[in-house]
Amino acid sequence: MWLKRKSKELLITYAKRRHLENKFADLVKFFCLNALSSPIMIRIHFDLLWTVIADTLYHIFAKNLKWFENSKADKIFNKFIDMPGQIEYDGKTFTVKIRKRSTTPVLLSVEKLNEDIIVPWLYNKILKIEWTP
Repeated sequence: MWLKRKSKELLITYAKRRHLENKFADLVKFFCLNALSSPIMIRIHFDLLWTVIADTLYHIFAKNLKWFENSKADKIFNKFIDMPGQIEYDGKTFTVKIRKRSTTPVLLSVEKLNEDIIVPWLYNKILKIEWTP
């Protein structure tokens, strides 16, 4: 009984450790975490903070994407973020025109992206997304 319990605890500990190692590998690969900006420790902490924030934002965005909920940041970037588009501004509304792609139906299923977005730090200007052929 003691040996079984110890083995189970060991496997759980190893699984958690492996999960952390994989997460750090993803951060290094996609966010270039091993290329920090300065030998000054405070700037390294700042870079690390922004990397964790960016990774968290990718994770939150992925949670809204059907079939991509558990995707890593690089896949989300390649499929949904890295796409050509145009931004137009008429004085009160920013319109982002994005060309349709194979993953557009996934983005269209996200209600927040189909509504006008009020951007507080742009003096409450409206942001609209238009899908073009």
